Amino acid sequence: MDFRRLPKIELHAHLNGSLSNANILELYFLKYPKKDEEINAKAYKVEKNLKKLTECFIKFKYAHELTDCPERLARATENVIRDFSADNVVYLELRTTPRATEYMTKEIYLKTVCETIRKCREIFPEIIVKLLPSIDRSYGVKNASETIDMIIEFRENFPDVIVGVDVSGNPIGTEFRKFRDCLQKARNAGLKIAVHCAETKGTVDENMEMLDFGMERMGHGTFMNESPETWNKLLEKKIFVECCISSNLKCGTVVDIDQHHIKKLLDADHPVGICTDDFGVFDTNLSREFEICSKTFNLSSTDIESIILTSIEHSFATDSEKSTLKTLVSDFFTETEQAENFT
Repeated sequence: MDFRRLPKIELHAHLNGSLSNANILELYFLKYPKKDEEINAKAYKVEKNLKKLTECFIKFKYAHELTDCPERLARATENVIRDFSADNVVYLELRTTPRATEYMTKEIYLKTVCETIRKCREIFPEIIVKLLPSIDRSYGVKNASETIDMIIEFRENFPDVIVGVDVSGNPIGTEFRKFRDCLQKARNAGLKIAVHCAETKGTVDENMEMLDFGMERMGHGTFMNESPETWNKLLEKKIFVECCISSNLKCGTVVDIDQHHIKKLLDADHPVGICTDDFGVFDTNLSREFEICSKTFNLSSTDIESIILTSIEHSFATDSEKSTLKTLVSDFFTETEQAENFT
């Protein structure tokens, strides 16, 4: 199968983790136009498997330095959408944490990203793009609550862009239960919720708290099977899991690709999607992730079609958009099968 031609759905992609080499270099020289020396864009990437998940978060500081003003943030957002579109991703849900810098407030950050997404509809009409503003657990509950209030307010002006809330950030040293109230406020306002869950070992109690609270989609879920109780609860609730294979391998949360939990989820007929997480940091793209998954787990064309159609169903797109996307994907597989039969 030509995975590049495959119309793909990306449901777990962080804006600042999805900067290509070309994007990094462009942003760098926009910020430092008088510097002549070459920079090493690879400093942003994870080129060998890390030992700890926390080492991965350090990489984002580099991107944050380059997207610290509205102009460069807008350029980065446009370039990321361009790169996903070039990889034939037809539906994309971006995530990013609104943050204040020396040059902009959190409000200007969020407005810039929303406006750029709208602008890109004319530039890249082949891709539908939505936004899940993130709350970063490491910033604390007060910051999260303020961010949720801001997201709810902004959604009034950008209902076609903002479709949900992402819970992410370094989970070490934080407690999910302390974020429940602000997340419930988001839920009451009609926002969908996606939660990074079970990224590290030894979080069984918190994983169960997350499952009890509920979510539309789960990010990673790497160690959800650490406990039979959480695993069975996940299967019972049929929560869609966003699987990011290269990310898990390079962050060291999965030691060997053959042991990746996506296999166990697929065997259980559980809804899953294949995602990049941070294609710039992990030097990948969605076509490559599908190819890796397909070859490793011997997925058939029917399996791949099912994964994509399931991703569409669990996306935060409108019903009309879902219908259009499903037709596009089904037509691709029908045409591909006909071409193979003809040859």
